[in-house]
Amino acid sequence: MKIAHVCRPLMQPAGTERSTIEMACEMVRQGLEVRIYTPKLSEDLFGGIGKTVRIEEIGVPTSPLFDFYFDMILAKRLVSEACKWADLLILHHGHPIASYAMTRFSKPCIPFYHIDRWDWKMWGQLRSVEPAYTLPLNALERKSLREVPIVFANSQSLAISIRRLEPRAKVVPITIGVDTSKFSPRWEKDDGFIMMAGRFHPVNNFELGIGAVTPTDYELIISGVIDPKSRWYYNRLRSFVSRNGLTERVILETNKEDGLIDRLQRCSLFFSPRDFDYLGHAALEPMACGKPVVQLATQSRIEGDPPIRLCRNDLKEWTNTARDLVDDPTARSDLGRKSYEFVREKHSLRITVSQMLQFAVGLIQNSEGRKIVRDPNSPLTDEVP
Repeated sequence: MKIAHVCRPLMQPAGTERSTIEMACEMVRQGLEVRIYTPKLSEDLFGGIGKTVRIEEIGVPTSPLFDFYFDMILAKRLVSEACKWADLLILHHGHPIASYAMTRFSKPCIPFYHIDRWDWKMWGQLRSVEPAYTLPLNALERKSLREVPIVFANSQSLAISIRRLEPRAKVVPITIGVDTSKFSPRWEKDDGFIMMAGRFHPVNNFELGIGAVTPTDYELIISGVIDPKSRWYYNRLRSFVSRNGLTERVILETNKEDGLIDRLQRCSLFFSPRDFDYLGHAALEPMACGKPVVQLATQSRIEGDPPIRLCRNDLKEWTNTARDLVDDPTARSDLGRKSYEFVREKHSLRITVSQMLQFAVGLIQNSEGRKIVRDPNSPLTDEVP
């Protein structure tokens, strides 16, 4: 089976980029032929992946401000190239083009949604223009969602958002997988600092973590990715740290993969103050390293019921929780070991790819004349007419 992953430029070590690359590499490990079609690749991204999976760089102009629409132009060109080689396409950006791949080239194409662009928190300072900006995009999206046989989403909550836009969409939540061969514990390492990680974007709510350590003497390290479109948020955090005299204890930094893993293995506690009801890469990776995670709880539960500490959006509660865990090595170690086992059992890359292939194989069989009897919430079966 030949599978093509189609995506935006792979330039930054963030969650969507990591998902795309690590899923492709795991598919190769499972014996599949895999290529990634992208306009551009940073050669040292995640330690370099060119030896694991073949990368096809298709040159295109630089993305303009209206990047969701540009994603479709980009995806159309990449899809046209990928269809010359692949049996199946997985489209990580420019999702409305999925139906084009199927009607124009008769190739099965699965759109894979990684972010909830219908969540108002994602729009930041552009929130007021979002309804007008996305009106034509939503119309194209609905059409494609009705026409494609299956859609992947990285969480139950994102699947619900997609179904809210188009109730007839057949959406399958796919488990976020962690490469536990790289993100693994060094149990003897516990250097006493607290950590946060992710894009420097307001949706990650790093201010809450900074505020929680302000009345303490704990060191906080934020290992982030600076997105040019939200650099203002990174600058705002730096100004906040400076104004409050925290520059000696709150460190904002960027790391390559080895540096990020080393930080995660040596921290004592990880803060995840983002306002979502599921855990992303930023929280699952420290858990895979055996570290306890404190998560913002604005919902009744977190998807999957992970072994984490939940705190409301209250600075005092976060501060007290941090003190409880930092001052109790036994409790910290116990929670860290439960976190490690949780990721290995429920969030491995093997599980992620197995879920995807269950449906991918069915689509290819369908394109070859088999009839698929499919319920996205149950195992896949097929009937040969």
